[in-house]
Amino acid sequence: MGHQIECCFINRLNGSEAIFSELEKQKNCSVQTFSCIGNCHHCAAEAHCILDGQRLEAATPEQLYEYIRKKLK
Repeated sequence: MGHQIECCFINRLNGSEAIFSELEKQKNCSVQTFSCIGNCHHCAAEAHCILDGQRLEAATPEQLYEYIRKKLK
């Protein structure tokens, strides 16, 4: 069973595009992009996503990617 990652379109535009594009290439991940995932007040300031039902937030997209990679192991 693969991991489900949900992200929002605006967060991808605000600097997280590269990390979500990289995650989309992984066979054990399914990345879905929505117009909103209910974290709009953080969207402009933090990188964020929902991984297997758990919200993850980070100061930078690179930090978020590291958080995600640790959870996927």
